[in-house]
Amino acid sequence: SAHPGVEFVGRVPDAQAFVRSAAVIPLISTSGSGVQLKTIETFELGLPSVATSHSLRGIDHRPVNCVVTDDPVAFAGALEAAVANVGDVDGSAFHRRQLKALDAAIRLGLDKLGPVGQEMFA
Repeated sequence: SAHPGVEFVGRVPDAQAFVRSAAVIPLISTSGSGVQLKTIETFELGLPSVATSHSLRGIDHRPVNCVVTDDPVAFAGALEAAVANVGDVDGSAFHRRQLKALDAAIRLGLDKLGPVGQEMFA
C-alpha cells in the first residue's frame, strides 16, 4: 500500500488474537442485510469500535465503546480518538446484557402463548 502505516498481512494463524491486537475496530458496512457477525464478535470481545449505522442493523444494544457515524470525516476522527484513548476492555457486560434481553424476549413470548401453548408434545 502507498499509505503510510498500512500493511497487508494476509492470512493470520489466529483470527481472534489478531483482532484483539487492534486498538480499534472499524465496522464500515454500507450495504447488505442481516446482522453482521463481525459486529457481534467485536462487541462480545469488548473491543472499541467505530461503526456506520448500517453496521449496526439488527442490533438493539450497543456498547458504550462503540461510536456511530455515517460521515466519513467524523468516522476518521472517531478512529483517531479511539486509538488515542485505548483502555482495558471487557465484552462480558455487553454479553450479559444481550443474554438478559434474549431471556426477557423469550419470557414475553411464552407469557403471550399462555400455559396451553407451552405444552410439549412427544
